[in-house]
Amino acid sequence: MIKYALTLLLATAALAQDPLRNVSGTTPNPGAAAPWIQSKHGLWTVFLGYDAHITSVTESGPDEQRAEFFSTNWVAGGVHRAFGDRGFLLLRWRGSLEPFTITDDEGYPQMLQYVSAESGGVLIDRMRPHDLIGEAAVHVGWRPTQSTLVHVYGAAVGDPALGAAPYALRASGADFAEAPFAYDIQENWHDSTKVVTAGFATRFLSLEGSVFHDAVTFGDHTEIDNGDIDSNSVRLTFTPTQNIAIQVSRGELGEDDAQRKITSASASYGTEHAAVTALWTRREHDFGGEETAYGFELALRGTRNTFMGRAEWVDRYRGFPAPPAAGPFLTEQTTHFAVGYIFDVISGTRHRAGVGVNIDYHTQSHELPDEYGHKPQSVYLFARFRSR
Repeated sequence: MIKYALTLLLATAALAQDPLRNVSGTTPNPGAAAPWIQSKHGLWTVFLGYDAHITSVTESGPDEQRAEFFSTNWVAGGVHRAFGDRGFLLLRWRGSLEPFTITDDEGYPQMLQYVSAESGGVLIDRMRPHDLIGEAAVHVGWRPTQSTLVHVYGAAVGDPALGAAPYALRASGADFAEAPFAYDIQENWHDSTKVVTAGFATRFLSLEGSVFHDAVTFGDHTEIDNGDIDSNSVRLTFTPTQNIAIQVSRGELGEDDAQRKITSASASYGTEHAAVTALWTRREHDFGGEETAYGFELALRGTRNTFMGRAEWVDRYRGFPAPPAAGPFLTEQTTHFAVGYIFDVISGTRHRAGVGVNIDYHTQSHELPDEYGHKPQSVYLFARFRSR
């Protein structure tokens, strides 16, 4: 019995340190399965993943109601090679066609969304597309023992060790056609440039530190903001079981005269049929003021049916939707809910295709009747195609 338990523990430790489980940078989703379609070619493993929503959004409430088509999407892949049972080399990339499939220059409609200049805005009531290139990286690692790992990740474009996985790749959030309303506070650093991350991991704990350039793209989001390294972060992740991940992290982003300090904590649970994430993020500005976002996501998946929900409590500058004033500002909390359902017409072991709906609801809208009318709603109808 003791021998069996030890073997299981070492196998679980190796699985926890498997770089193929990472969905973005050095961040995995909880759960045992790697999220990619994989194939072996000699000593190399080739992997690929993709997700595409083709969406029609309609609004009710405002005098000028919008009805538009757009597509949110990403595709990722790479190659992996193990060197014995101790070392590995991983080459990975990720991109998005959203600069071409979201035709409006300011992004797709999302009532009560706000994207600041430091996130690629300023945008109000719209969400920006993802960058054309989201990751181009090399990841190498060495296991001093069967239960420890030393690793280095370097990326021309990539994800530093800060916060949870980005929403579009997070197991609890990937099924939604639209971004969270906390995007501006909790998501805007995932496509950084000149990223270098070094880390040490055991079965239960992982400690990582990153330096990077706080890249921001504007306009069509096809170019790369490749400035000097100006940011840093550190993240501690606790994995008491294979299906649970708890992270706390801290980052300092940007130049001294416009620096932002990010503090993040999240707890995630994932299995083949369920994914849950609770997030907390605080952003502090050097010029004064801070904003906090709380979020909760849930996805329940059957063979063909997926149910999802998202609840968010997000600080926003007082006076929204009027443009924000420069310098320190006062904030007030807004509350947002989204629910959704997907039915998969095709439900295979490698590919899924289905149709679904997301509906947004906002509790603070009655305070803005002139701009949004009575109980504004956004309904997103979509076809969704994804790997696995």
